[in-house]
Amino acid sequence: MDADKFTLVTRLNNSNAAEWFPRTEAVLVKKKLWTDIIDIVVSRTKADGSDKTKAEYAAEFKSKADSRDPATMAEARAELILRVDGGQLPYMTSSDPREIWLALQRMHRAAGFATSLALRRQFLTSKKRDDQSMEAWIGYIQAMVIRMKYAGINVTEQDKILAFTMGLPAAYEAVIINFDATPPDQLTVEHVISRLLNEETRQASAAISAATGTSANGSPAPDDIAYAARRQPDLTCFWCDKKGHVKNDCPERQAYLAGKKAASGSTAYLAHEEPILFADHELEESDFLEW
Repeated sequence: MDADKFTLVTRLNNSNAAEWFPRTEAVLVKKKLWTDIIDIVVSRTKADGSDKTKAEYAAEFKSKADSRDPATMAEARAELILRVDGGQLPYMTSSDPREIWLALQRMHRAAGFATSLALRRQFLTSKKRDDQSMEAWIGYIQAMVIRMKYAGINVTEQDKILAFTMGLPAAYEAVIINFDATPPDQLTVEHVISRLLNEETRQASAAISAATGTSANGSPAPDDIAYAARRQPDLTCFWCDKKGHVKNDCPERQAYLAGKKAASGSTAYLAHEEPILFADHELEESDFLEW
């Protein structure tokens, strides 16, 4: 397996250096194999606040490097060797884990420079997939930023904003146009990320509303509210005396009205109302009660 008991770190190969180095550093820190073993920390100032000379700094650095515990150094070296593919072993011949780390960095940085054009092209032409969440899309772009910076490519805030927005589908055109009108001092990466996440939520809510007939805040549309209110199970119809609907929605009443209209020529009708009978029907209480 390419992992220890707690932390998964894919073995270093020719394409994952930008992810491998920070992850492996974290593992070594956790195992107390990083500080003063690979990363030898020496202050550049004296106790009185004055700067050390280059000779003083170099002497202190050498003293710390020489005082490292051989067993701890061997353990750190073993951790590095176990976390790389076979193609990386030629750069790991030193017995000093610090030298191994620096050799790997030099090699992969050089390889990164060679692919900088391809990285830039991928960075600015990537497209958000339909099945990809906005959070995943933002993470994908941020991961590419890390790879580019590791390859020595300068990535500005504007570059990140362009990458975030250029790969979005047409549904985000309105919010992108809004970014163009945003004052430069307000157009930060954090602002863009926040707006994109909010827009994704808004579009998802709108889609649900369209599918279910609810309004944007999740409540039923007005027509649906009125109809649902008339269909409460504890309501009693004043026409048929059955429960579950009101008179205006009564199927028996609607059938009655349709039959009367077809059969009676002595009936006058008002729009959307029950016929008013002049000779053959005595008005009843149910004719005046509407819910």
